[in-house]
Amino acid sequence: MIKAIKKNHITYYQGNIPIILSAPHGGEEKPSDIKTRTKGVFEKDDYTYELTELIIDEFYKQTQQTPYAVIADISRVKVDINRAKEDAYEDEKASVPYNQFHEFIKKSKSEIEKKFSRGLYIDIHGQSHPKGYLEFGYLLDNSIIKQHDSLLKEKTNIDNSSISALSKFSKECFIDQLRGPHSIGSLMCNKGYDSVPSVKLPYASDDNYFEGAYNTITHGSLNGGNISGIQIEFPYKEVRDTNKNRERCAKAFVSSLLTFIKIHLDLDLKR
Repeated sequence: MIKAIKKNHITYYQGNIPIILSAPHGGEEKPSDIKTRTKGVFEKDDYTYELTELIIDEFYKQTQQTPYAVIADISRVKVDINRAKEDAYEDEKASVPYNQFHEFIKKSKSEIEKKFSRGLYIDIHGQSHPKGYLEFGYLLDNSIIKQHDSLLKEKTNIDNSSISALSKFSKECFIDQLRGPHSIGSLMCNKGYDSVPSVKLPYASDDNYFEGAYNTITHGSLNGGNISGIQIEFPYKEVRDTNKNRERCAKAFVSSLLTFIKIHLDLDLKR
């Protein structure tokens, strides 16, 4: 398996398949020479660092290949890498890991576009909403994904989503990509992980749903290109809370993602 490199408080895997994973909020390093932030969100997404590394390992087990991956070692109290620069840090020294994180993703996207012409970017987070669903974010808020299919499939929604590029390669329509039987949410439901949106749960009934933020806006296909993006919010209980549960979820997620990519990007990554 490809070994990681560490640079400027960021861990990077230069992969060999058209998938990019990122985890911005699981790091614990608190360099003393960088001022701690005084405003914004500071909470760590517990065990998302470990979950991301298990997903990388599971990709290798199932495909003998490695995804690209960018993981923040630096703590969120120093820099919030899932925000625009003006909201991400208060000390200019924090711009170094911030820029490094995003440069690694840009580098990965460029390589994937050249080698494969298309790909998928996954931004990994953790949440503690009461219902404990996996939340797959496409930059469409809950009020939009609540809409009837006839409204949801409008071009405006497709263009405003982070997976607009999928339609260039998938034989299935936007609704099916988002919450149909072969959506990533439905594929995870089939493996025992209730997910929004999906056939089973087309939207969040309690309105607790994260649709995606800066990283998904920046690195998905909202602004062009052939790399679609999805933010994933993993619940804590029975998913991130123990190593056994993280391993089980990683195995299910990689299997589901490989099916999703085969159907929607016409890429069979299993050897």
